This record gives sequence, C-alpha cells and structure tokens, in this order.
Amino acid sequence: MSGARPGREGRPPSLADTARQFGAHARQYAVSRAHLEGATRLTLLERMEPVADEGLLDIGSGPGPTAIAFAPYVARAVAFDAAPQMLRAARLAAQRAEVVNLETVCGDAHRLPFRDRTFGLVTSRACPHHFADIRAAVAEMARVLALGGRLGIADGTVPDDPEIDAFVNRLDTLHDPTTVRNYSAREWRSFCEEAGLRVDFVEDYAVEIPEGRSLVDWLARSGCASAVADECRRMLLEAPAKVREWLRVREAGDDVMFELPRVVMVATRAG
Repeated sequence: MSGARPGREGRPPSLADTARQFGAHARQYAVSRAHLEGATRLTLLERMEPVADEGLLDIGSGPGPTAIAFAPYVARAVAFDAAPQMLRAARLAAQRAEVVNLETVCGDAHRLPFRDRTFGLVTSRACPHHFADIRAAVAEMARVLALGGRLGIADGTVPDDPEIDAFVNRLDTLHDPTTVRNYSAREWRSFCEEAGLRVDFVEDYAVEIPEGRSLVDWLARSGCASAVADECRRMLLEAPAKVREWLRVREAGDDVMFELPRVVMVATRAG
C-alpha cells in the first residue's frame, strides 16, 4: 500500500479508503480459508434458522461466503459490499456453487439503500470492525429487519481486559489500516439493545479454523509491507503471557500461528 494509512491519524477510514483496500485484495480474500470455510458461517446459519420465504441481506459480504451459505435456505440473498471487485468475486463464487438467487449491491453500510423492514435476515461477518460509526451501522441493520427478523454478527472481538483489547486492536490496525475497532461481546450486546433488538445468542470466543491463523497468510492477504510484517511478528512473540495465551500464539518455523477469535451474536427485532 502507498500513501497515507487511513484510520491511523485519529480519523476513521472513509468508505473510499475501505473500498480501495478490499478491492485491491479481492483475489486474496476470495481464496481465504478462514473466510470461505470458517465455522462462524455455519453457526450463524444454525442459530438464525432461515425460513424459505425470507430474504437475506449480508453486509460486508466480500466474496460472498456467508450469503452463499444461506442462499439455498432463503428466497433471496443479497450480497452487499463497498468494493465492486468483491462483488464480482461473489458472483463468480455463486456461479461455481450453482446458486441462482444471489443478488449483489454496492454501497455504504451506514446508509443502506433498502426500505424499512425489507429482510427477515441480516448478517455481517468479518466486517463490522471496519465500520466508521458502529452504532449508525447497527441501527441501519435493525431498520431493514422485518418484525421477527434476526440479525447475525460474527466479527473479531476482544475480552473485557484493557491490555488485551489494546494489543488486539493495534495488531489488527497494523495488519489493515481500515480497521476501526474490534468490540467485546458486552459492547456488541449494548449496540444491539440500543438499536431495539433482543439478544438471543452470544458466543464470545469462536474459532474459524481449528489450526488457527498463519501470520504470513494473514498479512499477505492485506498487502502488508515487510516492515509491518516484522513488527506484527515481534509483537506476537514478545507479547505478555496473558496476551499470548488469549491469542494462542505459537511459533511455526518462519511463521507464527495465532488466533483472532470472533464474537457471534444473534438478535431479534421483536417490536
């Protein structure tokens, strides 16, 4: 990446910043195991209990793995993303999976171009930590949910420990400067409840793939410079014991394996 690093000078990244970052690396995300095969897709599918006549909106869909997982169980699946290149990857993935009810829409999660109460299901996986205004984005998700509709979130998270919280968010911002913040389960509960939703399910430490993440792959996916990669490696290996334990850090030759857990939450629009 060249030029200024968005979100690092006290301002959140703009929509253009985020779309540019992910558009430039759409091919890498389209083959990412954590995104394509990660367990939280299936947790959301199981816990949200889609009904055949419902519509799904998947916000920050990227190459579409969550929307495609839901598509056989719903009438309509909409993959929504700020990066057109990601949506092209989602359409190709849908063709390979022989999914015929996937639509793609490009736009801003803070200003969804849909009417109130349009969807029975709204998901956002591995994306909300990029939202410039998390409360505005969750309010928009709640707005487009039908009565009885379910919101499903699966995103990077932190515990209620200031030291681990600060470490994880610094590491993720080094990895991708369009990161705003990874939130705790407690914070996510408050966002949902403030938006008028009833929280029905919470998993506060969900793992996408059992063997953990490769630091080399994780950094390559976002196009990190070698100096940033060296700093991330140093941070992980020299972190305090409680941080290494929470992130499950271990050396693997020239690589470092670690975990970036997700919080999974399902909430209902009950009124």
